[in-house]
Amino acid sequence: MTEAQRVEIRNLFAALDISTAREQFELVHVLVGARIQSVADLDATKAAALVPRLRKRVESQSRQSTGSSWDDREEDTWIDNL
Repeated sequence: MTEAQRVEIRNLFAALDISTAREQFELVHVLVGARIQSVADLDATKAAALVPRLRKRVESQSRQSTGSSWDDREEDTWIDNL
């Protein structure tokens, strides 16, 4: 993994308030399907897949939920495009 990827991943985990290695490793597994035992196990390819998924988590964390999946949708549906 590159140093830039390492810094960005560290910052994204901080934004998500995920500080323990165990929590971070579990989220890596959930988001990219790779079980890691140490940071060294995360190669540049897996890190490249992880970064945008972590960004999306950070973005969704900052949105307010209305409780309606229709109102909370992020993308236009075919109905919106009519």
